[in-house]
Parts: sequence; C-alpha cells; structure tokens
Amino acid sequence: MEGKGMKKGDYIRTPRFCTVKVEKVFDSAKEAMLEGYTEPTHYEGEYEILGKHTGINRMTFAAAQK
Repeated sequence: MEGKGMKKGDYIRTPRFCTVKVEKVFDSAKEAMLEGYTEPTHYEGEYEILGKHTGINRMTFAAAQK
C-alpha cells in the first residue's frame, strides 16, 4: 500500500490484529482519535492504523496519515 495511499475498503496486515479492513481514512491521527480510533496496531508505514471499540471483542479500523 505504501506510495499508493490508502482508501476505505483496503485490507492491511498489522502486527497486533493480523489483517484488518480500513473503514475510514483521516488526514491526521488527531482527527481519528477525536472520532474514537485510539487503539494502536503497531503498523509501520506512511499511515497509522488505529482501532475503535464497537462492542465486546469488536473493532473497526481507520488509517491516519502520519
């Protein structure tokens, strides 16, 4: 994905959660955190991948440009 940008619907392999689906893309991590995407995935790349709790053992994920 690096160099091409990320978009909604992309699947990304992360060290913490294995493969996740990007539900939203933000211009910054601050914007993502304001919408509740606070869980780090330890992804290394142009984007930060963050998770948001949506229920017991459920999360959605967003990409935020670094």
